[in-house]
Amino acid sequence: MAVLCYTVGNMKRSSIRLPIGEPIYREVLKHAFRTAWHDRQYWLLALLAGILVTGGSYDVMWRAITSITSQGSYLALPVGERVVSALSRLHLSEVNSIISIMGGLEILLLLVAVTLAFAGISCIGQGGLVYAIGARRRGHDVSLSEALGVGGRMLWPVAALDAVTFAVIWILRFLAALPLYLALERTTTATYLVYIVSFSVFLLLSLVASIVQIFALNGIILQGAPTAEAIRRGYEMVKRHWVVVVETAILQVAITIVVWFVCMISVLLLMLPVLLLAMIASALHSGVIVGIAFAVGALALVMGLIAAAAFTIQLQYATWTYLFRRLGEGGVMPKFHRVVRSLTGFFSAPTG
Repeated sequence: MAVLCYTVGNMKRSSIRLPIGEPIYREVLKHAFRTAWHDRQYWLLALLAGILVTGGSYDVMWRAITSITSQGSYLALPVGERVVSALSRLHLSEVNSIISIMGGLEILLLLVAVTLAFAGISCIGQGGLVYAIGARRRGHDVSLSEALGVGGRMLWPVAALDAVTFAVIWILRFLAALPLYLALERTTTATYLVYIVSFSVFLLLSLVASIVQIFALNGIILQGAPTAEAIRRGYEMVKRHWVVVVETAILQVAITIVVWFVCMISVLLLMLPVLLLAMIASALHSGVIVGIAFAVGALALVMGLIAAAAFTIQLQYATWTYLFRRLGEGGVMPKFHRVVRSLTGFFSAPTG
């Protein structure tokens, strides 16, 4: 009903039957595929960007399921059990306790420093990747060092954007985990229904937040907008073109799953000769050849997974970067509008 109201509300009568044209997501994904495959020099930026944000849609659903489940299960643990578990670790002498606390603080500080370092590297990768994709789309050849330089100069705005996005998603996740806590504590039909509804709302809002984030990232890098203004522009773009965004997100999830499936099948096929060699070496009781065969197989598997991750992350960033540009140019028409117009031949869709 909402889609129908959106369509009818934005349609205007016209006596001229306009050409239907190519769907926007087909145009965007075609360019994105070309960029992800031919511009492999940016795969390093994609891997760095993927430390924090992959720029995709499927990862939102996966992380939503895993994070809410773990968080909800933790909330369901009785408070007394957690207190007793913490106190049971205090049965140490006074000196050992002090040493243990100091060692724990050092480890904690080290983990914080490493986490912040990786987060900073990821922010640089995000900014550099968006800059490289945007520049290449305009015909400008960008080197890897130039992209990294731009990402480094835009570190703090990108970090602020990621912090806001993660805070919003964490709050949404926490609110969605509360019904799961109730469902685990009080197993009733009503609590599970509430959890399903809250999870669906969280999934939708998290997807919106992730797309607003990638659009805002484009605004920061390609338009030089401040972080707050870039977030506003990204939200307005999603709000105005939500039908096109949903179409693209659904297709992006499907394509990414297909790419990973093809990659896994390809890696398994490539490992068949390695497994055959390992079987022959095992029959000949040659431990050295067996070890070499398994080492080669493991290396092929790791390299295949890295290549698939780099390709899919760059594909997703390219998809949203090209869509950001096309939505800004105007003249974008959702598939739903084109279907209605082709069936009726009486309406024309908005071109703004």
